[in-house]
Order: sequence, then C-alpha cells, then structure tokens
Amino acid sequence: MFSKAITTVLLSGLLGGVLVSGAQMLEVIPLIIQAENYEIKEPVLQAILKEETWIPEEGLERTFYTLIFNIASGIAFSLMLVAVYLLRGKSVNIKSGIFWGIVGFIVFSLAPSLGLPPELPGMSAAALGERQFWWIFTVILTAVGIGIITETKSIPPKMVAIIFLVLPHIIGAPHPHLFENIIPTELSSQFIISSLLTSALFWILVGAFSGYFFQKRVQKLTIYS
Repeated sequence: MFSKAITTVLLSGLLGGVLVSGAQMLEVIPLIIQAENYEIKEPVLQAILKEETWIPEEGLERTFYTLIFNIASGIAFSLMLVAVYLLRGKSVNIKSGIFWGIVGFIVFSLAPSLGLPPELPGMSAAALGERQFWWIFTVILTAVGIGIITETKSIPPKMVAIIFLVLPHIIGAPHPHLFENIIPTELSSQFIISSLLTSALFWILVGAFSGYFFQKRVQKLTIYS
C-alpha cells in the first residue's frame, strides 16, 4: 500500500504541476514580467538587481523553472492530501478529492491572502521573518479550525474553531511602516486575482487527481468505512 500511495502522490503532483504551469504562463507570468520591467526602470534598483537579484530569462528558462517549481509543489500538496485520506480512513473519490483540494486552497492560499495578498516584484512588504511567522500562524489555525468543523458535530468545538479561523485576522498581518509601490494598482490587483485563481485551480487539480488515483490504486488494497 505504501508504494501505491507514493505513486498516487507523484502522479497527482506531476499532472497538477504540468497543467497549472500552462495556466500560469498565460495568466500570471506576463504580469510578473510587466512588474519586473517597472522595477528595472527604477534607477536606484538597477545596480541592486544586477548584483544581488537573480531573475530567470524569459522564454524556456522561465518556463523550465516554473514547471519544476510547480511539480515539486504539486507533489508536496498531494502528499498532504493523501496523508489526510489515510488518517481519516474513509472512502475517497474524485469529488471528495476536490473537496479536500478546496480545503487546501483555503488553508494555504485564501486565508493567508486576506492579510498578505500575493505580491509582485517592486511592491513594499514587511520584514520577511514577520510575514513568515504570520503566514505559518494563519495556516496552522485555519487548518485546525477547518479540521474541527469537518470532523465534529457538537456546537462548542465548532465555536472554538471559528475563533481559530478569525484570530489571525483580528491580530492582523505585518505591513511596512512606509508603503512605497512602483507597481500600478491595476496591475497588482490583477495579479492578486490571477494568482488566487491559478492557486485554486492547482489545488482542485491535485485534489481531483489524488482522489482518483487513491480510489483506483490505494483504496482497493484495504477496507474503508
């Protein structure tokens, strides 16, 4: 069963990563390129970009690194979903896979984006350590909150779960004291929407593939209630 589960993870991550890379090349990468052009035009940033920042070349190089990153991310996401399937010990199919894929999107993308929306190059941001801490804090509480809601039927635990869900946003995400943005607002807004849509597509694809392959390859080997 272990080898079948690993195969499920790899196939789901590979297919999801390849398909979402195509969507990103159409919707997300062009926006990043536009933002990089704005950033490079800034005189103060030109020397810094040349000496300290590596940017992949447009074309095959950018496509290659995008594909590799998405496949690796897809495998990691699929591993999480398959672990959920195994821990829950319940029947899995494409529909339930999509459901848990949507849950993954909410936990890892949507909830953190309410405080820290996707950022283009050239946008002001708080210190990296502060942002990472808030992101991890939000992901953990959101995952625990959704887990309690989906796995319990009594009211008191669900009330605690709601507190977990809203607490990170009550505390608030870290933001820079001085906000400077060389990127047009329209471009950054379009990037946020495109990034979240492709992220949702990514999680749904990985959820659907993992649910399908888990049902066909793993579920046959054991009995689920």
